[in-house]
Amino acid sequence: MSCVVLFGACVEGVVLRDKFGEGVNGNLVIGTLAWPSPWVIVFGSFFSTCGAGLQSLTGAPRLLQAIARDGIIPFLRVFGHGKANGEPTWALLLTASICEIGIIIASLDAVAPILSMFFLMCYMFVNLACALQTLLRTPNWRPRFKFYHWALSFLGMSLCLSLMFICSWYYAIVAMGIAGCIYKYIEFCGAEKEWGDGIRGISLSAARYALMRLEEGPPHTKNWRPQILVLVGLDGEQNVEQPRLLSLTNQLKAGKGLTIVGACVEGTYLNNHPQAQKADQSLRKLMETERVKGFSQVVISSNLRDATSHLIQAGGLGGLRHNAVLVSFPKNWKQAADNQRLRNFIEVVRETTAAHLALIVPKNISAYPSNGERFTEGHIDVWWIVHDGGMLMLLPFLLRQHKVWRKCKMRIFTVAQMDDNSIQMKKDLLTFLYHLRLDAEVEVVEMHDSDISAYTYEKTLVMEQRSQILKEMHLTKNEREREIQSITDVSRGSIRRKNPSNLHPQKSITEEPAGGSMEEKAEEEVQLIQGKNATPTPTSPTSPASLSVGAVTPGEEVQMTWSDDIDKGKNPAVANPETVRDMFNMKPNQSNVRRMHHAQKLNEVIVKKSQEAKLVLLNMPGPPKNRTGEENYMEFLEVLTEGLNRVLLVRGGGREVITIYS
Repeated sequence: MSCVVLFGACVEGVVLRDKFGEGVNGNLVIGTLAWPSPWVIVFGSFFSTCGAGLQSLTGAPRLLQAIARDGIIPFLRVFGHGKANGEPTWALLLTASICEIGIIIASLDAVAPILSMFFLMCYMFVNLACALQTLLRTPNWRPRFKFYHWALSFLGMSLCLSLMFICSWYYAIVAMGIAGCIYKYIEFCGAEKEWGDGIRGISLSAARYALMRLEEGPPHTKNWRPQILVLVGLDGEQNVEQPRLLSLTNQLKAGKGLTIVGACVEGTYLNNHPQAQKADQSLRKLMETERVKGFSQVVISSNLRDATSHLIQAGGLGGLRHNAVLVSFPKNWKQAADNQRLRNFIEVVRETTAAHLALIVPKNISAYPSNGERFTEGHIDVWWIVHDGGMLMLLPFLLRQHKVWRKCKMRIFTVAQMDDNSIQMKKDLLTFLYHLRLDAEVEVVEMHDSDISAYTYEKTLVMEQRSQILKEMHLTKNEREREIQSITDVSRGSIRRKNPSNLHPQKSITEEPAGGSMEEKAEEEVQLIQGKNATPTPTSPTSPASLSVGAVTPGEEVQMTWSDDIDKGKNPAVANPETVRDMFNMKPNQSNVRRMHHAQKLNEVIVKKSQEAKLVLLNMPGPPKNRTGEENYMEFLEVLTEGLNRVLLVRGGGREVITIYS
């Protein structure tokens, strides 16, 4: 700086502005001031230029080689190779080529602005980094200069930027464009190593600020988007059992909300931490394969039930928490081996209801399309039975934004009773969809009041008998599995063989058998349990009967046998005919019969209208209030969705998620 000031003080301004030195006969101005001869300046400039050139020619190739070996810019990796002694051969050739280009241009006025732009830009970014580190209060930024202030760095950055545009504004714009392209290229394709850049510090500060803003209050309905917690199961190798859950998650992410993929590992943290790390890597790999942008979280607990509860309660951070839970419907819940999975699923339904979280349950998840499939036609059917805040309307819209479901059309079905005005209901629903700006067909389905069929009555009876048998019989685990399967097989065979034309449903529900027929029927049930070829006893007559309400031909009878050990007294509950008689003479709960009747009738209508649909969305009933009705609840869901390929059960979180305002 002093050299510039002294030089300006010794020479007139007119001479300084004489670019070609015409005022001093074309000589160097500095040469006229030099002592003892102008050639001192010529020789000094020559040797200084050679030294700087050699320094750059030896230092730049090694810097380029280091950048290439670190993988910062992938297409420069070829210049990371060199000789065995480490000499950067390829980088030296590139540097020499760039120098030759500058020599070939043969015009200092053309080369100087280019070099000046990149040098000034380099100094500008150094000053910017120093200012950011100070403003962000990075703990590891500790400058030695005691009187340093971020304003100094900001001033230096401003001066560099100003000089760039003063020298040549178009070169400045080109240089900044090249720098921006290199940065974005490094961001998307390079940067394999973490260098602690200032942009990451800005991101952390911005994230903290945004999280604090989210804590100010719940989002408005028009800003609502599904923040999904995906609960997945793991096999023995810590791999995801149902990868199609993540495919569905990707298809639902048109809302660009938060995604947390959670898994549970049973055990203790000290003993099972390696398994949790392996499971987390498996989740991340699958998320990358399915292109799910989000976070993975693995929880270790002494049992899977508590781990799932921890995920639902503690997932997310502050205001950035999940508002919906995606969990698969338990496939083999009737089998005793999957009883714990059934209990876990029911508890998830209860906990999401208590936490006011939306619940999305895909049934037959293995039949759902992958991200590579395409539906060229078809329908997404929405059965809008109960208003749930608009989740049933929003989810099909999000699915249709994805290329898998884009060609599918949306249909909305709503149910009306006989005394409802179906025409007016359809008009109101069409108006509502118009204001929501949703393109969908609307159909109002009228449900006729009908008597409860014998099929419904008997299915409810079999459902309750199965629960009662598990309470009455104190069997071992293997025996309990065998008895459940036997009773299920008999009940299904009895229902399939039923001839509805020969039945009298009202009588079977409300009337008692006349005379002593009840006693005879109970004894016949004991005969059925003990076997067709059992030795006749006073409580075991030889005339067999079936479990069904209606008559069954002898050729269609299905017999069950229990082991001799049980008959000899291992199981007093079974050996006592009175206990068996009470169990088989039980009447189903009338509220259960009504629920089963409604589920069956609704299922018949849904299958009739939507059997060919690519996806069916249904309102999910609420969970049972007590634990004794869990299996009945699952039976209702099975009856409601029977005969449908892909079903999405949806339960709202208790708030509106869709609005007519944009």
